[in-house]
Amino acid sequence: PAAAEVQLRHGAAPRPLTVLCWNLMYTNFGQGKGFQRYQLANIMTYKMKADVAGLQECMDEDEMQHALGRRLAKAPGTDIFNCIFYKPSVVDFGGISGRMYLGDEGRDSYSERFVSYAKLLQAGREFWVFSTHWCLDHECAGPAGGLRHKHSAQVILAKREELGAAAAPTIITADANSHMDGLDEDDGVQWLLSHGFEIAGKGPMMGGIDYIFVSKGHWSIGQTRVGPTAPSDHPGFAVQLTLFAEGGEVR
Repeated sequence: PAAAEVQLRHGAAPRPLTVLCWNLMYTNFGQGKGFQRYQLANIMTYKMKADVAGLQECMDEDEMQHALGRRLAKAPGTDIFNCIFYKPSVVDFGGISGRMYLGDEGRDSYSERFVSYAKLLQAGREFWVFSTHWCLDHECAGPAGGLRHKHSAQVILAKREELGAAAAPTIITADANSHMDGLDEDDGVQWLLSHGFEIAGKGPMMGGIDYIFVSKGHWSIGQTRVGPTAPSDHPGFAVQLTLFAEGGEVR
C-alpha cells in the first residue's frame, strides 16, 4: 500500500498538500498566447510545486491542460474562469466536478461570476475544492459590493450543502475583490468566516484580496509562500495544508 494509505490506516495525517491560488489573467488565453501559458504552467509546477490549484481568469481549461501536459490534471467541467487542477500522483479525482453561475446578484458589468468545484481524495480521504472570483467596481463598489460578495458566499455554501459536502473538509480559493468592501471586513469574507471557515492564507495583491479559506476543524495550516506575478497581474500564492486524522488532530 502507498505510504499515505498506511499513515491513514494507523490514524496519522497524510503529508501536507501544497494548495495554489492564482488569478492567471484572462489575456494569457487564446491564439498566440501559448508561450505565456507555458510560463504559467512552469511556475505552477516547478516553482510553486502545486498539488492542487484553484485558479481564476483561467479562460480555457483545455488550453491550460495542454500547457501543463501530464504534470497536473484538470477537474473536468471546471471550465472557463475558475479551473481546478490536481497532481495525479498525490491526489485522486473523486468523480464530481463542475461549475455554476453565482446569479445576477453576484455579477458585475464586466462579467458573469461563477464558482467551480471538485471532489478530490488524498489516500482515499475525501475533500472538496471550490474556486471563485467575485465582482468588481461600479455596481459592486462599496457596501453594495459587499452585499454582492455575501450573496456569492451564500451561493457557494449552499452548493456545498447540495453536493453533500457540508461536513467534508473543504478548501475555497478566491479572488474575492474584497478591497471593494474593506478587505477582510468584506461582507462575503465575513460570511465565510462566520459559517465554518477560516483564512489559511492570503496573497499580497491590493492589500490582500486573494484568499485560501479552509473549513474549520479539518486542516492544519502551514506556511504560505508567495510566487511570481508575471505573466499575470496577480502574484500567485500557495499554502501548505494537512488533513487532520479522522480523530480530528494531526498526529
